[in-house]
Amino acid sequence: MTPPVLEPVHRPEDGELVGHLAAAADRDGWTAHAVFGAPLRTLPTRAEAAAFLRARGLALLAERWQYRPADGGEPRTAWLVEARPGAVVVRFGHDPASVPLRGADLERLTLP
Repeated sequence: MTPPVLEPVHRPEDGELVGHLAAAADRDGWTAHAVFGAPLRTLPTRAEAAAFLRARGLALLAERWQYRPADGGEPRTAWLVEARPGAVVVRFGHDPASVPLRGADLERLTLP
């Protein structure tokens, strides 16, 4: 599967990157993606998806996320430590160790 072409969305007041937009792959609409590329929500119009990112994109980075291991193991609670386009650093549960995720691992990181 070809990854979607992501269009950056910035806050107008300070230019901060708040996420990305892409045309929805399997239906009409636009998908709002987190700064690091994970899909967040599909909305009917590009304007609605951009407004969602400007209002909630960065705040969602502070939420609890779930990571589904590639081996089919139990989902793990993940907290984002750092996020940038194409990569994220997480901590799992109460483990203080930080783990970088890139590539296909990002597709396994979702909001519950």
